[in-house]
Amino acid sequence: MQLKSPHKAIGVIKGIYSDFQAFLAPVSCLCCGADAELENGLLCAICIEALKTKNTGVTVACPFCGNLIDGDDCLSCRPPANLRLAYWGFYEDALKDCITQFKFHNSRRLGAFLIELAFHSLGPTLLTGKYDVIVPVPLHRKRKNERYYNQSELLARHLADLCLVEHSPAYLSRSKPTHQQAKLHESQRWSNVRDAFNVPDGRAKEICGKRILLVDDIVTTGATIYEASKPLLAAGAVCVDIFSLAYAK
Repeated sequence: MQLKSPHKAIGVIKGIYSDFQAFLAPVSCLCCGADAELENGLLCAICIEALKTKNTGVTVACPFCGNLIDGDDCLSCRPPANLRLAYWGFYEDALKDCITQFKFHNSRRLGAFLIELAFHSLGPTLLTGKYDVIVPVPLHRKRKNERYYNQSELLARHLADLCLVEHSPAYLSRSKPTHQQAKLHESQRWSNVRDAFNVPDGRAKEICGKRILLVDDIVTTGATIYEASKPLLAAGAVCVDIFSLAYAK
């Protein structure tokens, strides 16, 4: 029996693989659901333009009240710490729909695309020469096993690549499981995450003297990023600033 040419066999395999990729690719926009030509295989041109137009970025805000900061301190509230927040847009409309797809429906490529859009809007102002390392807000291992990935770690890794800054998820860990913040009343969110984070043994000396950008997908009350920043500052970080894709009003 004569065997087929290996080149022909490879061509057949490549064809099958291409068909399989096309089968897996979304046929409608992940944001609005419309059947349309998807420029990047994820979103339609209308939704991409809406994201770019509406979400122009805020570079210095108070994570606890959302108001702009003039100088180092928030003049609008009495924050538990003088943390500074940069965010791309409000958690509403197209950005909310996209984050929901990214966070709960395994759309990792969409998360990477969102951070690229946010970087081009905020990056030069926010990051140039300001930070030594980018650190994601960690998930507890139980939650990460359920979701298969940490959305904040994915955002932090892509942001670090874009900024040519070190990315270190090893600097911070979640030492106890917590309930999902979105399912709790505002008054419960602070107690839910209290003392939930720590710096792993042996990492404090690496953190000492570093300027850190802490990354999360959404900031609402500021409770999570406040608790996550405490052990980093206690380990000797010079500063801990916050970046999120969205701020929930």
